[in-house]
Amino acid sequence: MVPPGPGGTPFAMTAQDRHAADLAAAWAHHRAGRLGPAEALYRKILQQAPRHADALHLSGLIALSRGETDRAIRLIGRALDAAPGFAQGHSNLGNALRQAGRLEAAADAHRRAIALRADFAAAHANLGLVLAELGDLAAAEASCRRAVALDPRSAEAQGNLGNVLFWQHDHDAAAAFYRSAIALDPDHPNARRGLVASLRAAGAVDAAQAACEEALARTPDDAPLWNDLGRCRLALGRFDAAAEAFGRALALDPGLADAYRNLAACGRLAAEDPAIARLAEMAARRGLAEEERATAGFALGKALDAADRSDEAFAAYDAANRLYRQVRAAAGDRFDPAALTGAVDRLIAAFGPDRFAALGGCGTLSEAPVFILGLPRAGTSLVEQIAASHSQVFGAGELRVIGAAAAGLGPVESWTADRLGAVAEAQLAGLTRLAPGASRIIDKLPDNIFQLGVIAALYPAARIVFCRRDPRDIGLSCYFQKFSAGALTFSYDLADIGWRIRETERLAAHWRRTLPLRWIEIEYEALVADLATESRRLIDFLGLDWEPACLDFHRTERVVQTASAWQVRQPLYDRSIGRWQRYERQLAPLLAALGYS
Repeated sequence: MVPPGPGGTPFAMTAQDRHAADLAAAWAHHRAGRLGPAEALYRKILQQAPRHADALHLSGLIALSRGETDRAIRLIGRALDAAPGFAQGHSNLGNALRQAGRLEAAADAHRRAIALRADFAAAHANLGLVLAELGDLAAAEASCRRAVALDPRSAEAQGNLGNVLFWQHDHDAAAAFYRSAIALDPDHPNARRGLVASLRAAGAVDAAQAACEEALARTPDDAPLWNDLGRCRLALGRFDAAAEAFGRALALDPGLADAYRNLAACGRLAAEDPAIARLAEMAARRGLAEEERATAGFALGKALDAADRSDEAFAAYDAANRLYRQVRAAAGDRFDPAALTGAVDRLIAAFGPDRFAALGGCGTLSEAPVFILGLPRAGTSLVEQIAASHSQVFGAGELRVIGAAAAGLGPVESWTADRLGAVAEAQLAGLTRLAPGASRIIDKLPDNIFQLGVIAALYPAARIVFCRRDPRDIGLSCYFQKFSAGALTFSYDLADIGWRIRETERLAAHWRRTLPLRWIEIEYEALVADLATESRRLIDFLGLDWEPACLDFHRTERVVQTASAWQVRQPLYDRSIGRWQRYERQLAPLLAALGYS
């Protein structure tokens, strides 16, 4: 049931209404979850009074709780025709419009509710969620903060603000508001899931796992929480326990597509598995949410690829990519090749030899920061795992601090030595807190290739490890992976992947010519062919003495949250080299974009 919301009344009319007795009885059923008897009484009222605003509105809420969004919109709309000043009705219309994907109309409905009642906390909270989905995160945060100020005891408002902060990557602040929501409502499922997600995103995977276990002690039948627990265990390298958690999730909800995908990611979904038929049915089911269909398609493709059923695997991946690309585009997340080219042009123009000469002496001279970067799926996780197996190296995973620093510094023309020094010291202090005593601390965010100008200004003594791999294998691997929402949007179209690879290589060539930082290139193929030589070369580049543990990288226990969490904990294998050749016939758009045809 969609509740009226804190601070709102579900009724538009007065208690003197001649249908008040039936309405009161219906509402008692409604609140208790007895929707059939409630709906029957609402229908009785409407047979006698077709424009009865309350019966229409509450019938609309029942329709919305059942996922009948079009019917809900019609019913609540008729209620508002009869009672246009009913603020709660406008807010619930907004909820229905949001569920139908009509975000602009939903925002307008919530604004009308607020215009009628400025202190309507639930409407402010709901408007915040819609604005976030429209991409206006600053306005969304302001709206959600207003909701919390108006009704600080609303778990829903606290949780919504946590959601918006999470989407802004302010994971610590998001976790604080999720905890506030849980304190108000210990069984609030979305707040508990949000807390787990925020802790995991902040790198606190052990804490996220504990939060999952605490939540499941209260709600053991929550399939998404079992899936979240599996993801925590997967990141910690506990593959058997992860598979068990994913299995529990699927036993509770056989239609949870993400649990199938996660089972496939840890090598526990084979092509002969009975679940394959279910995945194929889910991927093709028109009535299923498009993202769920896409997720099922990616899981199906992975299982078929592992069984060398290449044609079937590519068909599944291709359909999943096309569908997910549409989902992301509908959310305003589109890849713009021309915009990427323009951004690379601006970086090349802004960071030439003269600029780097002018930046000399800025930042901090600490040698602790190491940046492993390149293209996604080029072996960055493997290289980090090898380096992090050294006793003096800490692998911090994919940090976002450099991008945040770049945004805070503003245009390069405005940078000053004092400002760069202050930012560098503050960031270095944060890195040191992650790994006290480590000689080298790795930030393994591939897209830091676009931030090397900032890195050189902040850390002139840093080391850069650029990972290379056959671009055809990179392209195939990207196309076969469903990344987090909002990340790597180019990866769902073969031509876009080729464009992104070429532009990244063009920028890398510029950095090689001009960057005043220590730089080494590690080729994935060479690393697989001669692990010992390439690993020694890497550790020597880091300025450290050799340690044999680096060759046993797959035994190193550490958190890995990338798509390679399973692979980097396996002994090195070469079956991914030249993998593109199995799919050469289907890769024409990628090969053309890369200049191979």
